[in-house]
Amino acid sequence: MKAQPSLEEPGPLSTGRSPDRRERKRTRTRLMIQKEAFRLFGEKGYTETTVEEIADAAAISPSTFFRYFPSKEDVVLWDEYDALSLDLLEERPAGEPVVETMRLVIRESLAGLYRRDPEQLLARVRLDFTVPELRARIFDGQNHGIEQLVPILRRKKGAVDELHVRVAASALLGAVMVALDRWQRADGATDLLALVDEATDALADCTRELETSQRSRRSR
Repeated sequence: MKAQPSLEEPGPLSTGRSPDRRERKRTRTRLMIQKEAFRLFGEKGYTETTVEEIADAAAISPSTFFRYFPSKEDVVLWDEYDALSLDLLEERPAGEPVVETMRLVIRESLAGLYRRDPEQLLARVRLDFTVPELRARIFDGQNHGIEQLVPILRRKKGAVDELHVRVAASALLGAVMVALDRWQRADGATDLLALVDEATDALADCTRELETSQRSRRSR
């Protein structure tokens, strides 16, 4: 039996921004196309499934598919929390430590996907780890996301160390990837958010060990 999201956890990702009617409609259509795509990926395999087959299953034309997703890769990688993550970042308290802000935004964005459809998230993670072109796109997407963080954090918190932000964000995302890998290897039978917390705790422990080691070396 697969672990289900805890009912004790806070609700799905929420921000003060209310998407307009057109945006909500586009999101519903994307979710519908994505659901059909993952169904076909499960039945036929990612490589064997064509855009034309996805469009047919979703009762749309291939040209309509491409109005919502630039490629087959994007139907796997897109989620409705991409844009909301930046809104959530904007709403965090200005005095909150930068690393804690990033940790909470990353965790809550992932939690939204996990609570909405853990089965589809599991299928997505498996593809992310096994399809080379998807792995490459994830890496590029993470780098782009980190670049977007810097100006927002500077506007909210004043001067921030860009190197500090990039290293911290990369380390946090790396810890989350380890948690996702453990979760998919366990076939989704464990609590993903608990694994994420365990991975970020391990990162904090490693950081403290590194700091102790550096202090010891400098004192020699």
